[in-house]
Amino acid sequence: MLINLPRRRIEMFLIVAAILLIVLGTVMEVSYYLLDHKRLLGFLRQFALAEEANVPTWYSAMLLASCAVCLAAIAFVQTPEPGNYRRHWLILALIFLYISMDETAVIHEMTVDPVREAFDLDGALYFAWVLPAGLFMAIFLVSYLGFLRHLPSSSRNRFILAGLVYVGGAFGTEFMIGYWWEIHGDTFGSGILNVIQEGMEIIGASLFLSALLRHLAAMGGELRIAFRP
Repeated sequence: MLINLPRRRIEMFLIVAAILLIVLGTVMEVSYYLLDHKRLLGFLRQFALAEEANVPTWYSAMLLASCAVCLAAIAFVQTPEPGNYRRHWLILALIFLYISMDETAVIHEMTVDPVREAFDLDGALYFAWVLPAGLFMAIFLVSYLGFLRHLPSSSRNRFILAGLVYVGGAFGTEFMIGYWWEIHGDTFGSGILNVIQEGMEIIGASLFLSALLRHLAAMGGELRIAFRP
């Protein structure tokens, strides 16, 4: 049995899913903070973007895992010759596989308390995992400059846009959320900042998956799923 997955239909699904989850997440924050409806029969817990282990978390993890699969597919298509950056594609696939796991297991939060206590951090640096993450991203960026230059301009621009949106949400907004918590505490503003953060992550990952599918298409590839005995 062979299943064909048209790229345009996948992209349409990504758009609809992102809009739906962001709208629902915003409604949940309005319900919780402004209307004082704290549960909504359990729906608030399941669709609030600020919560863990719920529907948006599952979707984000699946989205990132799909990116990992596409990255691995591109790596295996590449011939193992110098200049093809096959190893870079494989490392990216492993990174996205880890991020997908972290989305549900929340591994990065294990570094928050030790780093915060070690450097006595608060305010914008309250969520102290951003320090080791920032160091890792700096090393990653330097290591991948040649890889980015090697890409076709269309793929490079799409990758950079997706990266800016995703990192801006996952990393950049963490400073604003930490500062807000320090000054204002748990308010509607912090809830909306969480929606912005998670929304940017979903949009960034969706843009990256779309860019990978387009890159595969430009390579003459086609996304098919085959089940064979």
